[in-house]
Amino acid sequence: MKALLINGSPNEHGCTYTALNEVAETLKMNDVDAEILWLGKKPMQDCIACFQC
Repeated sequence: MKALLINGSPNEHGCTYTALNEVAETLKMNDVDAEILWLGKKPMQDCIACFQC
């Protein structure tokens, strides 16, 4: 099994990364491959910042 963890923070190695890294380590202990994808500071197309997602 594989999991994709998405870091939407503008800080690549900030608190969100630290939390996602902990999740990734827990998943790996349970035989689940995990990858952290950093979205960076790029604007998200069609996002209107409604905070519903």
